[in-house]
Amino acid sequence: MGIYSGTLSEQTVRKYSDRELFIRYIKLMAPFKRNILLISLFVLISSIAEIINPLLVGFTVDELTRLNPNILLAFGAGLVYLILSIIIWIMFYFQRREIGKFAPFFLDKLRMDIFDKLQEQDMSFFDKYESGRLNSRVSNDALDFGNTTILITDTVGNFLISILTFGILIWLNLTLALITLASVPIIIVLMFSLRRLARIVSRAYRRSIGNINAAMVESIEGIHVCKSYGQEAIVSEQFNEKNTEYFKTGFKLTATTHMWRPLLETVAGITLIIIVYFGGQFVFQGITNPGTIFMFILYLQRFFRPIMVVALFFPQLSAGMAAYERILDILDSEPKMKQNTQTVKLDKIEGEIVFENVDFYYRENEWVFKGLNLRIEKGEKLAIVGHTGAGKSSLVNLLSRYYEFQGGSIKIDGNDIRDIKLDSYRKNLGIVQQDVFLFSGTIEENIRYGRRDAPEEDLWDAIKAVHAEELIEYLQDGLQTQIGERGRGLSAGQKQLISFARALLMDPKILILDEATSSVDAYTEAIIQEALDVLLAEQTSIIIAHRLSTILNADRIIVLEKGKIIEEGTHGSLLATGGKYGQLYKQYFEHQSLDWQPEHAAQSAGTSKE
Repeated sequence: MGIYSGTLSEQTVRKYSDRELFIRYIKLMAPFKRNILLISLFVLISSIAEIINPLLVGFTVDELTRLNPNILLAFGAGLVYLILSIIIWIMFYFQRREIGKFAPFFLDKLRMDIFDKLQEQDMSFFDKYESGRLNSRVSNDALDFGNTTILITDTVGNFLISILTFGILIWLNLTLALITLASVPIIIVLMFSLRRLARIVSRAYRRSIGNINAAMVESIEGIHVCKSYGQEAIVSEQFNEKNTEYFKTGFKLTATTHMWRPLLETVAGITLIIIVYFGGQFVFQGITNPGTIFMFILYLQRFFRPIMVVALFFPQLSAGMAAYERILDILDSEPKMKQNTQTVKLDKIEGEIVFENVDFYYRENEWVFKGLNLRIEKGEKLAIVGHTGAGKSSLVNLLSRYYEFQGGSIKIDGNDIRDIKLDSYRKNLGIVQQDVFLFSGTIEENIRYGRRDAPEEDLWDAIKAVHAEELIEYLQDGLQTQIGERGRGLSAGQKQLISFARALLMDPKILILDEATSSVDAYTEAIIQEALDVLLAEQTSIIIAHRLSTILNADRIIVLEKGKIIEEGTHGSLLATGGKYGQLYKQYFEHQSLDWQPEHAAQSAGTSKE
């Protein structure tokens, strides 16, 4: 148990076959086929030049070892060698420039695909994944997989060089070429054994990155609580565990991707020794000449160098594909909230809401609602009260389309909520929550968040409606005052005023207040309530009540208990029945009454004990 215990709960990502990953990778690269074709052309030209150069060296050696060497021919071969070397450098430059053109765009598109997919998800998705871990997928995993594209272009070139080189080796000396070929199966066995190990280690490394990002985000967001309880040392120790895990998995990945290089070089070295031995014997026996053996050794180096690069490519590719698997875990996630295929756009709604036999759970078979029925008339002010866990927030979450319900229907003005386009529906909703979230930027940007093109007059009408003009006039830069992340620099009451103005600027037909005044002081609540009395006159409003003032002014109050409506009526009628509402009133609301006296509570408590 600890502040980072949630980082251990990440589910194992679904497994994809290599074939499926490769096919999807090719499709992902399709928009950049022109860049890839140009890179392939540059690689081909460069590879051919690299193949010709050793022939020129061998020719020059043979010519200079003759009794009467032709210096002009040797000089000409050297000049061609220089020209081809320059061409190799130019092709390398063009290749890197083309990679520079498409690789950043590829990475940009990949990140946007991930980000857009995140925007499609409903809230159940974000209940499953922590923000730090999602950030790791967008940044670290996308970057690592993006680097794989560059790696593949290099590998294609090296693979082509190896094939062409082996053709030259056969042409130079078939026997020595077959000796060289005998070492290839050993390299292939090492390569494929390493690939599987690298994939396992890469998955663990990716998880550790997600854990450390999640731990960092949780530490920063919970710093106030940490300091309040004096747990800095404990939190540091817990983070050190995650950091150590990250170090160990990173070390294992580095060791895995590089541990085979000495083995591969040993295989190449042994092969070279054998070639030198037999090549020397062939020269002594007059079967071949020194220039041919010299060329063979040069080509042998060119043959093994790309093979070693290709062999080392597979573990690095496995690391990139492990990152791609985690990315696909996001890209393949489908939101549980479903809209019907034929949806209608509603520019304006009246505000009649009907819940019919609604079934809902967050976790399968742990029902929050089972057959819930509720009708809210147009323009009605409905207050919802109940103990924690009764289903108050769940009700407004379903109405806001944050979650999908499993049975029944929710209708707005007679239209099933699944038949209404989400964007047009939510433009008619105004939601103010207890935990206010403001974005980094100016106060004006935050108020205009849902309606950026609102006229100045409407902006100030919303500000004045919640009496936030005093706050804005007090600030040196007024509406242009910069606020930090989550509204840093403002009090809880000030943030709540801005959130009210933000909701009211939308001119919503349905206003949802989820314990929205619970964190404001009595004065701020009074001015907000005064504004709401006017603003809610023609709007349907659903208020999760936390203050007495909000329920006294409601047209109707419903009492929820374990997902069922057990009582409903006005404040006076419910008190008169002496049921559950009366108990809740005495427990939560009575002390907020202006005529409440502490001795009354003491007397009531004494009477109840008797």
